Amino acid sequence: MKLTTLKTYKLEVFFLFALVILSFFTLSGNGNADNSAASSGGTFWLPSTVMQSVAALYAVFIAIFILSLQSNSDSTNSIANRIKPPLKMVSYTAAGTIYFNGLILIVFSFGSFSEAKMKVLLVSSLISMVLSLLAIVYTSINLLSNVSGLKTSSEKLAYISDLLRGQEGTPVSPLKQSEKDTQFCIKSLDDENPEVRAIAAEALGQARGPEVEKALLGLLEDKNSRVRITAARNLGRIGTENATEPLIKRLAVDKDPVFRACAIESLGYLKDKRAIEPLIKSLDDKVPEIRLVAARSLGILGGDKAEEALIGKLNKSSPELQKQIILALGNSGSKKTAELNSKKTTGALIHKLRDKDLELRKCAAEALGKLEDPESVDPLLECLGDTNPEVRNAAAYSLGTLRAEKAIDALLGMLTEEDSELRITAVYALGNIGSRKAVDALLKTLDDSNPWVRRYAAEALAKIGDKKATAPLVKNLNDPDPEVRWATAEALRLLDKQNSR
Repeated sequence: MKLTTLKTYKLEVFFLFALVILSFFTLSGNGNADNSAASSGGTFWLPSTVMQSVAALYAVFIAIFILSLQSNSDSTNSIANRIKPPLKMVSYTAAGTIYFNGLILIVFSFGSFSEAKMKVLLVSSLISMVLSLLAIVYTSINLLSNVSGLKTSSEKLAYISDLLRGQEGTPVSPLKQSEKDTQFCIKSLDDENPEVRAIAAEALGQARGPEVEKALLGLLEDKNSRVRITAARNLGRIGTENATEPLIKRLAVDKDPVFRACAIESLGYLKDKRAIEPLIKSLDDKVPEIRLVAARSLGILGGDKAEEALIGKLNKSSPELQKQIILALGNSGSKKTAELNSKKTTGALIHKLRDKDLELRKCAAEALGKLEDPESVDPLLECLGDTNPEVRNAAAYSLGTLRAEKAIDALLGMLTEEDSELRITAVYALGNIGSRKAVDALLKTLDDSNPWVRRYAAEALAKIGDKKATAPLVKNLNDPDPEVRWATAEALRLLDKQNSR
């Protein structure tokens, strides 16, 4: 027999070697004790019982094996490759146990053994039975997992992990393509292992449908916080208004701050106005992170009550929460709810333009641009003289969003700033305003040292649509930066389209 063949049959070689050693140990060194027959009479039943028990369990194992084989829909080769190793292990263990205990019975029948060796053999008989029980029971569980497509927790974990990995970089989620995989994940939510439930809930976040939503809603009461968190987060992605009430109910009683934050975030994404009152209460939560998420979600929901609550907290909160409230008010006010409420929001944000905290001034300037309220133009113009360049940058951007012609001169002055970010924003804002008054200055920026300035200058000139920009733009078709060349070509195309009408 070649060495490679021995490696292939290493389990068989080990089994035969173990049998030889056991046989030698059992048959050698037996004495002729006078009381051997009497002693064996009281212990003869043990190896016999072991043999019968192992044989019966092995028969059950074979029945499970056949059931697993019949119910599996995979190919025969696939089944054989997966089941052959455990089948060999159990078969050899059972055969070895029966052989060893049969040998003990033979020795006991001869009656030629010492009392000490008798005890050793009986203990060995019990050990062999325990080993057989472990091998058969453990492997039977794995085989049972194949019946009707069931899997063990570790198999479920591996399978769903592969599903999630398959979703990365895939335009269409595998769960959206396969109803079978969706059902598998839903069934896995009942697994006793919380890791399996959590990863199944994560995978279901890529699926859709009432059945999926119902399954995730059931997990809001799960004992494991990670499972509840995953369910709450995914309900925000795929849930409907049916998820609002269960999320609100759980939010009121759950002690885990991470879960509460996820529930609040999801309630914002669901955009159900019933969530406004619970979220307003969350602005007073003891955990700072939850207050931040509540402010952000209220900004998404919008509405009079949400804005009033946010404005009420604006000057009574930490700088970090104030910043989030300002951004939320910008999002909320941009939805153009009640006119009176928008005026209150504008006034509150204008007041923050004079705050000592530069981050708050910057956020206020950004938020005012989203409100599209003409009353914010003059206060934003004042911000162009702020000592902080980030505040000036935010104000310039918002003035461009508002298309404030009053800001043209100030923005033209920003084109000479040393800070390239300010020049970029000024060019962008002038393009949004669209006044021909800015054309000459923008043509000069086509030679700016910063490629982003040149790119936005080309886009701004296309928006304004003045013919005299054509020749300077043609020169920029040879710009060293590919992004500038692309923007210039697009600008020339738009200019040609506008002037050919």
